Amino acid sequence: MKIGFFGTPEIASYSLTALSREHEIVFAVTCLDKPQGRSQKVCTTPVKTCADDNCIALLQTENLKDPDFINELKCFNADIFVVVAFGYIIPESIFKMPRLGTVNLHPSLLPKYRGAAPVQWALINGENETGVTIQMVDEKLDSGDIVLQEKIPVSDEMNSSTLYDVILPLGADMLLKAVKGLDDGSIKPVPQNHEEATYCRKIDKAAALINWSNSAGQIHNLVRGLNPKPAAWTEFRDKNMKIWKTRIFDESADIKLMPGELMKFSRKRLLAGTGEGIIEILELQPENKKIMDALSFINGSRLAEKEFFKLFPE
Repeated sequence: MKIGFFGTPEIASYSLTALSREHEIVFAVTCLDKPQGRSQKVCTTPVKTCADDNCIALLQTENLKDPDFINELKCFNADIFVVVAFGYIIPESIFKMPRLGTVNLHPSLLPKYRGAAPVQWALINGENETGVTIQMVDEKLDSGDIVLQEKIPVSDEMNSSTLYDVILPLGADMLLKAVKGLDDGSIKPVPQNHEEATYCRKIDKAAALINWSNSAGQIHNLVRGLNPKPAAWTEFRDKNMKIWKTRIFDESADIKLMPGELMKFSRKRLLAGTGEGIIEILELQPENKKIMDALSFINGSRLAEKEFFKLFPE
């Protein structure tokens, strides 16, 4: 089958590699190369690297509605388009082009968590299951008919990275089944129940800020949901501090801490008070320093009694 592919990050390159083993990828479209980080070094996307490695025709454009670009896509005569974390809305002039239409991999159980960052928000909200959906692309965001859907159980210790470790192979396998089933007619897409739709927004700096008045469970979920990117953060001694790994502390009911108050426990463990319960901080990163464990922080900071993370940094 001839497949046209749209995608950008690692999850997309993983799916592109899997599809290329069984089908002819006639082109891959990815975002333009952009400067990243403090050095502003121009970086290529994982999909561009994958396309180059597999001799796949690569297309990059700032305007998906450009008539010349659309005509170029038509020349490939693809049977189906596949979209995985592309980063841009696919216009109708493109998604209706192939004979089998266009499918999209979305890492949630649609219609739940339409929009950006569904993996992160599922963890932040403490969901005990999430999943992957292959859906037909239509004119609205993540609202197309469902082709395939699989559930994934979520443990309390999973973070975004470990959850993606499950999503990547599952999503690639589901895409292979979806394109085959649509081609031979064994899969019939089913409309979503739009009344059950929920939406999630992008993770910005404000969303990643820890509010120590929240419960220990809420803070733990925020930390694991934002690990590895962009990382939950707080402020300590007037400098930013990233919190990378935590767990709920329930070993002693006698300890009382104010929200944000820090405490050394058994000399080598770091506790913090919250609005409800206590959280143990396992890994953190002071500003301009490397990620460290709690003991290294305790020793290096010379933590005193009655020190606090700032409740509401500006």
